[in-house]
Amino acid sequence: MKCFVCGNKIGLLEDKGFTQDHKFICYEDINRLFDTDKARKHAVPADLKKEINQMSSVAIAKAFTEGANGKLFCPYCGSENVKPLGADRKAFSVGKAAAGAVLTGGIGVLAGFAGKKSGKTDFVCMDCGKQFKR
Repeated sequence: MKCFVCGNKIGLLEDKGFTQDHKFICYEDINRLFDTDKARKHAVPADLKKEINQMSSVAIAKAFTEGANGKLFCPYCGSENVKPLGADRKAFSVGKAAAGAVLTGGIGVLAGFAGKKSGKTDFVCMDCGKQFKR
């Protein structure tokens, strides 16, 4: 079998992902797609496999060809009909709460709620309804 993105041969014993329309993708292209290095030749994490299984090969191909051009599109169906939901904020921080409690007493525990922006924005696809971050 071959990776539909790069065309490289995927060995029978190698771990791989496959798309919603049952096309195989190698671990190197999974890492490129998600900008990570979690996937290995013989071990692709379950969370990445789940994401790939929900994506169509058209959306993945579009991500590789148009993603570098800065166009925003749904990574699941490939549609450009997406809307922003809002900026992401990190949740309660135990470390900040502990530091705040030590420095100012009990009231400093509230410092744990002082989240910071993660730098990503939540979007929703108006065609398939899936949510994603960019």
